[in-house]
Amino acid sequence: MRNNVYLLIIYNLLLFFNAKTQVIGTDNSDIRIFPSNNDQSEVHLSINKTNHLNLIVSANTKIGTTKTQGYYFTNDGGITWNGSDNMPNNQEGKADPSTAFDASGRAYISTLPSAYDGYLLQYSDDNCLTWSNSIRGVQLTHNISGGQDKEMIVCVDQMQTSPFVNNFYCSWTDFDDGSKVKINRSTNGGASFDNNITLSSRWGQGTNVQTGPDGEIYVCWADYINNEYPAKNIGFSYSNDGGINYSSSTAFAFNGIRESGGSNSKFGDTKINDYPSMAVDKSCGIHRGRIYIVYPELENSTSQKSVIRIKYSDDNGSSWSVASTINISDGRQNWFPWISIDDLTGLVTVIYYSLDQATGFSTNTYVAYSIDGLSWENIKISDQAHTTAPIDGYSYGYAGDYIGITSFAGSAYGAWMDNRNGIWQIYISKINFNTSPLTSSQSNLVINNPTNINGNMIYQAYQNIIVSDNNNVTIKNTANVEMVAGESIILKNGFKSEYNSTFNAKIESISPCTTPGAIYLKNNNSNWFTNLNVIKEENEGVKLFAYPNPSYDYITIGALNKKYKSINISISNINGKIIANFDKPNVSEDHIRQIIDLSNYSNGSYIATVLLDGKKYTIKFNKL
Repeated sequence: MRNNVYLLIIYNLLLFFNAKTQVIGTDNSDIRIFPSNNDQSEVHLSINKTNHLNLIVSANTKIGTTKTQGYYFTNDGGITWNGSDNMPNNQEGKADPSTAFDASGRAYISTLPSAYDGYLLQYSDDNCLTWSNSIRGVQLTHNISGGQDKEMIVCVDQMQTSPFVNNFYCSWTDFDDGSKVKINRSTNGGASFDNNITLSSRWGQGTNVQTGPDGEIYVCWADYINNEYPAKNIGFSYSNDGGINYSSSTAFAFNGIRESGGSNSKFGDTKINDYPSMAVDKSCGIHRGRIYIVYPELENSTSQKSVIRIKYSDDNGSSWSVASTINISDGRQNWFPWISIDDLTGLVTVIYYSLDQATGFSTNTYVAYSIDGLSWENIKISDQAHTTAPIDGYSYGYAGDYIGITSFAGSAYGAWMDNRNGIWQIYISKINFNTSPLTSSQSNLVINNPTNINGNMIYQAYQNIIVSDNNNVTIKNTANVEMVAGESIILKNGFKSEYNSTFNAKIESISPCTTPGAIYLKNNNSNWFTNLNVIKEENEGVKLFAYPNPSYDYITIGALNKKYKSINISISNINGKIIANFDKPNVSEDHIRQIIDLSNYSNGSYIATVLLDGKKYTIKFNKL
């Protein structure tokens, strides 16, 4: 064991950074990620938040007449791709791809086997270069008319501060048991799986499982009443104890678009569905913890037009907002929505197909995006339209059941299938957004779980970290663990690190953030983080601070509070002209703070004057 403890005297700073008020998306060229002569469809993708240049994609494939599943990956941010139209190591795979990364960067792919009697998964610990053989996540008895459908996986959000970090969850529909929605979990990286839990009492399909910033688990699905099309409700389930217990309910009613289990003439004689997609805001912004559900719906009770709508909940799904329609206004039909939220910026992105011509089945792919869930912009990301049509060799008008999007670090990657080259293939387009990172503080962190820490992990808290408060915690052999706190790190009885593990404990001034991937970008010299400096000055015993400095959008000016009777903060340009005055800054027991919106300030240098009991103290800052 190698233990290094660094002690620094710092000020107790609370940091807030806000996104730019106007978000602009810039689309890049489409990339056909794995050109082949095999049909590819029904795509799901994820981004590695310990290495944002690493993405994993999986899709249904058809090699000759054999239906299987492929995997594709990039380690340069989507410029070049590798993989296969078969599963890694030529393992079994039949349908319904799903992907995920955990907090340590382990990649997962799930699939349904040929017998549809459960689900299988594989994992990679080296940025998708090599993979394990198949692990059976659940073994079920399959009747000839039933089977399992639409398994969807997630790992606890790469949220290292979650008490359930790296738990693995999978939900699916069990056609052999009344088409009910079920879920199970693994708490040890797939070595074993807990018993299945039933979430619905009737037919539910198109499940989607997500987690929140504190390890909450949410599952949603299309709810079919009396076993009839279309779906009438969004089913919903919630757990706050790591998946031991769930509370299920109807989230809200909606007018589904699915008319049958077969083709629909309004969509080029292809099979469509009314499945929802869900994402949870784990950014450090004001909407942290917000749940979004996006779904296709008939525009009104008499319309035959499908629109893309979204609702959100700020109370763990107990109540939901009014629906917003987010697709382009001239989209004749809009379907297959999928949603993602950038954990660093809080930007919400939704991909969907649209018939954007007055007639025919010419189809383009669009992304709607929003920073607040209320106002939305759309950008066309497909460089070339394709014609919606059934894929040869499949039944019921099949043309895939979903498309996908993932986002992180100011970029989103939209993936879909189209036949512009005469064969159905997966295309990806990267969209860059002019957004800024959102960071906030976690004051104190108590680490009791997991009991065994593996891989590369970083824990941080603005004030204190306490390890093994009431539970044994072990840093396992070869693990690399860092803990960073502003005031103290307390290792209690029950904590130990095994031989060949690396453990670093640091007391230092940090930009605290408890959202996945923020520390990775900071440690890898991202441009976002190199400028998030805290400037501190001591003037005649008065300790002033300004952060971030320089700043793009917002800056916080303040001082340590010594119970001053009169307080004022003003901003002057470099020539001494006062341009802003704040006579009622926020005053707490420890600090005086004023958060200042710089969006209307010109780039350059400014002077902040803090007037304390009639005495002036100044600190300089820069606007970029």
